[in-house]
Amino acid sequence: MAIFELSEATVQQLIRSTKYCEHRLSRQDKSVGKIKDDTPVIDFTHNIEYTLHRYRHPIDPSRFSIHLRFKITNAILIRIDINNGTHTNPDGTKIGQNHMHLYRESAGPRKDAIAMPLPDDIHNISTFLLVLDAFLAYTHIKQYHKA
Repeated sequence: MAIFELSEATVQQLIRSTKYCEHRLSRQDKSVGKIKDDTPVIDFTHNIEYTLHRYRHPIDPSRFSIHLRFKITNAILIRIDINNGTHTNPDGTKIGQNHMHLYRESAGPRKDAIAMPLPDDIHNISTFLLVLDAFLAYTHIKQYHKA
């Protein structure tokens, strides 16, 4: 699959495709403090390698972002921003501080420039771990267990 120009249908197909983390994600969640890490993720069906990035603000634990990007291009497939401020889309529309970005070929050089409201599947945004669990379920990312 060519991952340099993706249609909206292909983006949705990739989000729904089962993917596996190459190592166990840390479940340790201190009430405050920075979280910033990358985990390799593989989609065996489409033979695509991703990076799952997790970030939590060092002082404000209610402010964080989780995204899945293509390893080969670094382009974002999907990103969730929680309490990161209002986003202004290229057309001038404003989206609230809790929003999602999806890869869009028409967005120009930054494929994730357009924000939209969070999907219904991601509704409890009270903690980093709750959003992480919802993001993993929404993007069909599972733990990889080597045989």
